[in-house]
Amino acid sequence: MTVLVIDDHRLVGTSLVLALRGHGLDACTAVGRTLAALLDEAAGLPPGLALLDLDLGRGDDGTELDGVELVAPLCAAGWTVLVVTGTTDRARIAAAVCRGAVGWVAKSAPFEDLVRTALDAAAGFPVLAPAERAELVDLHRRTVADRPAAGAADRSRLLERLTPREAAVLRALAEGRRARAIAEESWVALSTVRSQIRSILVKLEVNSQLEAAALGRELFPPSRS
Repeated sequence: MTVLVIDDHRLVGTSLVLALRGHGLDACTAVGRTLAALLDEAAGLPPGLALLDLDLGRGDDGTELDGVELVAPLCAAGWTVLVVTGTTDRARIAAAVCRGAVGWVAKSAPFEDLVRTALDAAAGFPVLAPAERAELVDLHRRTVADRPAAGAADRSRLLERLTPREAAVLRALAEGRRARAIAEESWVALSTVRSQIRSILVKLEVNSQLEAAALGRELFPPSRS
């Protein structure tokens, strides 16, 4: 099985890779320094287990890289996501679990426990007790309920994150076109469009292409003749 370690701490990442290779897993570390680049890197590998830190430092553009935003796109691409993190923010851990992570383990745990949990996740064994999962789901629901609803200004701010090409792809998704049709119309490779869609999901902070299309319909309402 492929194991991709997504962590900005080289010592932790390298140690996990070497330990998991010793157990016969095809482990490697991710090197991308933007969320989109990390998703592209994962897309180039057979889906397996992603060991994901939630605090990934600053990217090439100087922004903080939040691993929570990678969980849903990775799961949608077929990866099993196990959070391996140093954060003590239960709300962020809860968000990761609710977006599809199978569980989490603290970096402060003994290294043997980190490896054992990763091996269990790779084998498909449960790594999160039902009671803790229920607690995290409830915490996430309460956290989301306490947030103010996003207004038009907030949606426009998200749109400003997109490149002109990504905005064009989002508009096409909002109009109901699929990735293959967009690629054919634009004379680009399907893989390029899929990469752009992954970047759009991250920048718009949505979990699926359907959510992105729905948001796109709000941002690009059909013209009235």
